[in-house]
Amino acid sequence: MQFLQLDQDASAITAQLTNQEVLISLAFSLFLSAIMFFTFKKIRTKLAYDANFNLMLVMIAVISTIIMMVIRGNVSLSLGMVGALSLVRFRTNIRDNRDIGFVFWAIFIGLAAASHEYLLGIMGSLILTIILIASSKVASSSENMLLVIRGRYADLEQITAIIEKYSSSYNLKAQNLLEDSFELVFDFRANTTGQNTVTRIIKSYDGVDTVNILAPSAEM
Repeated sequence: MQFLQLDQDASAITAQLTNQEVLISLAFSLFLSAIMFFTFKKIRTKLAYDANFNLMLVMIAVISTIIMMVIRGNVSLSLGMVGALSLVRFRTNIRDNRDIGFVFWAIFIGLAAASHEYLLGIMGSLILTIILIASSKVASSSENMLLVIRGRYADLEQITAIIEKYSSSYNLKAQNLLEDSFELVFDFRANTTGQNTVTRIIKSYDGVDTVNILAPSAEM
């Protein structure tokens, strides 16, 4: 009888949701998801930006909202189901620790939208946006990049001189020399202008076929 009463109470709470409330919650979830979407895109460089992961964050927020509205009568079950969404992502490798924060942000959006905590959702999302954008500027100015140079032959001293001129620091991480080809991998730090200049100059050298700049988390 006790379990039956709990089920009836949960059904009564769920039944109180009107179509208007459902639409408002979903619209609010999409609104905050848009803020999260553009924040994620803003703080990532073009090399490190993952569009698929960004779209998945929006899906997590919307799905969390729907789950919370469907089973909102059972708080423990609702939180358990929402937590399971994050585990799906954690089964894969996390390239950037900030990805974990974005997953929990998406879950927070779902919880805020489904529980009608609109002010808390807006304030929390704005605070997270400010923190992430501010911290990304500091991180981007101190983040090293990988410079991968491939070709048939090259003057290592000439290449090193150019990298040294346009970067604040650099280090030769790998050097593969074959009879008819070579590959050099540098770890270096430079602003966008310096990166473009280094790429353009080295690419113009005879014997150099490709010059690539990769984010540290990118796969070579």
